Amino acid sequence: MKNILFVCTGNLCRSPMAEYLLRELLDQGGIHDIRVHSAGTWAADGEPVAPLAQEVCREKGLDISAHVARRLTREMLLESDLVVVMEMDHLHCVEDLLPDALAKTKLLANFGDGQGIAREIADPYGRPKREYERCFDSIKQHVQALYSDLCGRGSR
Repeated sequence: MKNILFVCTGNLCRSPMAEYLLRELLDQGGIHDIRVHSAGTWAADGEPVAPLAQEVCREKGLDISAHVARRLTREMLLESDLVVVMEMDHLHCVEDLLPDALAKTKLLANFGDGQGIAREIADPYGRPKREYERCFDSIKQHVQALYSDLCGRGSR
């Protein structure tokens, strides 16, 4: 079984959105040999997802209400086959925890139209709802490209 780990800062917005979007795509595609999780570099274990993230996801047909935050650990990195981060800072945190994990770590925005460019997905936390909507749309686009890559239909 392949393990994919999405990483953001608080594990309250971006990484749960990505996690649940990819889970949904895998389920729709009948792919059951990939496990998807998420964590945050500064997460407080057990915190509920950000209310605006939950609201935007619900409006877009995705239920992330069951998600609770988890802090990124070395063990999570060891168990993961692919680590997908939202920002360069997250990449540096992965490196600090487990330098060998860098070889399997990528920026989410580099899947799809951002290949080869070190782009980041901005954190909407504490921002207006429209920022959560933009964030969701961006994450969805890149998660769909990641899914295509996993299925062998992408350019990677």
